[in-house]
Amino acid sequence: MNTFGKNLLWLLIPLWALNGLAVAQTKVQVVSKTIEREITDVNRLVININKADLVVKGWSKPGLGLTVRFVAKHPDRAIAEREIDYLSYDLRTKNGTAEITNRYTIPQSASKVQSVLKVTLELLVPQRMAVAITSSFGDIRLSDLAGEIGVKYEFGNLIINSLFGKTNIESDYGDLEATNVSGRLMLKTEKSNVLLRGLGGTVNLLCHYGKLTIRPNTDLLSLLIDATRTEIVLVPRRLDDFSYDLRNAYADIRVPDTARESVHKVVSKYIFDYDPNPNKPLIRIDNSYSLITIQSLPFGDIMGGK
Repeated sequence: MNTFGKNLLWLLIPLWALNGLAVAQTKVQVVSKTIEREITDVNRLVININKADLVVKGWSKPGLGLTVRFVAKHPDRAIAEREIDYLSYDLRTKNGTAEITNRYTIPQSASKVQSVLKVTLELLVPQRMAVAITSSFGDIRLSDLAGEIGVKYEFGNLIINSLFGKTNIESDYGDLEATNVSGRLMLKTEKSNVLLRGLGGTVNLLCHYGKLTIRPNTDLLSLLIDATRTEIVLVPRRLDDFSYDLRNAYADIRVPDTARESVHKVVSKYIFDYDPNPNKPLIRIDNSYSLITIQSLPFGDIMGGK
């Protein structure tokens, strides 16, 4: 390289560095709006949301507490202030039912949305209230509920803590993590990763193309799993807490060494029949093309660890 080329290279390096520093120092402006409402004289809640996060928590009061938060982020504050008004919600009450929806209203004059927009709805509800949720492209958190709960969601995550009523969940491309679920649970998933810790009551699962990990409690009454191409991991505290009727086509069933002799193969299907006590709750699984594993709970978990 000649002298001119070397000098030009040294000139370009500081300009590149300064340009990167300027970009890094660009400050994002955050504009937010919060709305709080109290809702009385309702016994059922219906929520239909899109591109919004949702938190529903049970409490001991008779009415509903609603908090809606809108956020817009953009380096130009004027743009964020204008576009936060694209966000809104509707609340209707009729015959004891409250219905909540969110809306994105973008004017025709706006060629595109420039800000990062976010909507969060938080609800405090009576613990035994019936709740029906439909959600797309948003995360959901449910806790401390004991009523009839229905959730249908896609392209988002669902986190549950302490549900004790009748729960019906349908998920498409949405992961689920639940802790302390009892009562009656019906779950249908498609291409989802599911973790159920502290599972009790009566449970029916229909799972396709995903992964399912279950840590059952001793208060589990029955567990029925109908699955296809779903990797299933069962982690009981003790193997003999339950009876097992497992069928797995074109994939193995792995169990602790003490029960391995109860696994046998018929043509292309592995079968695990294990009945330590006829009074023990039954776990029944019918799966295909993906591994089923029963493994012992680690000592730390038995003593109260995660």
